[in-house]
Amino acid sequence: MNIPGLLLNPLKNVSVSYAWYNKQNGIIKWTFMNPNNKEISFILLRGINYNNNVSDVYPFGNAFYPVYYENFGVEFALRPVPLKNTGIESNSPPLAVFENPDDTKFVAFLFTLAPGETYEMLEGGWTGIEPGGISTVTAHYISTGRFSIKFNTDQCSLYNSEANENYPCPENPLNVRSSLMSLRKIVKPLFNDDITPVNPDNLSLNQLIWYILEQL
Repeated sequence: MNIPGLLLNPLKNVSVSYAWYNKQNGIIKWTFMNPNNKEISFILLRGINYNNNVSDVYPFGNAFYPVYYENFGVEFALRPVPLKNTGIESNSPPLAVFENPDDTKFVAFLFTLAPGETYEMLEGGWTGIEPGGISTVTAHYISTGRFSIKFNTDQCSLYNSEANENYPCPENPLNVRSSLMSLRKIVKPLFNDDITPVNPDNLSLNQLIWYILEQL
C-alpha cells in the first residue's frame, strides 16, 4: 500500500556534544557533526542543568543576539551556507530569522554543515552550571528578505550584567536583511521579540535606496 506524505531518505539528526574547554572560566566547547551525505541546517536547543534539574531550554543565540550583532561582528545570513572552520576560538555561526509552524518568529544562530562536516565553537557563561536538554531542530530555507526586529533591551542588560561589561545595544527596532528559515516543530524562544517583514512602502528614503540596491 502506498501512503502519501512520507519523507524519502529523511536526514539523520546532527551529532552534538560538549566538553569543558576552560572549566574555571565557565567555557565549554560544542562539537557538531553532520552524518548525512547532504547539507543540513539546524538550530541548537539547550538549557541549564543545575543539580540534575534542566530549565530555560531555548535556541542558542536567541538570548543575546542584539549584543552579538552590534559589538562582535555577527551578521545575519542571507542564505544558509556551510560554516567555515577558522579556528575554535574564532568560529561563530551567523544569525537568521526562524519561523515556527504557527508563524511566530525568533532570531537565533543558524548552523549549516556540509556532508560529513565537523564544526566546533566555544561558549562562555557556564560557571557552576552545565548544559542540559540538548537537541537540534532541522531548519529549511524559505526566502531572503528584510525584517524589522523590536527586541527586549533586557537582552543587552542581562549580557552586560553576566559578563561585567557595558556593551551598547543596537538601534531598536533593528532593520536587517536575513534568510527566513522554517521549522517543522514549534520552538519556544527565551525572548518573544516582535519580528515583522518590512514593506518597501514603509522605508525611509535612505532605507529605500539600500533596499533597491540589495535587489540588484
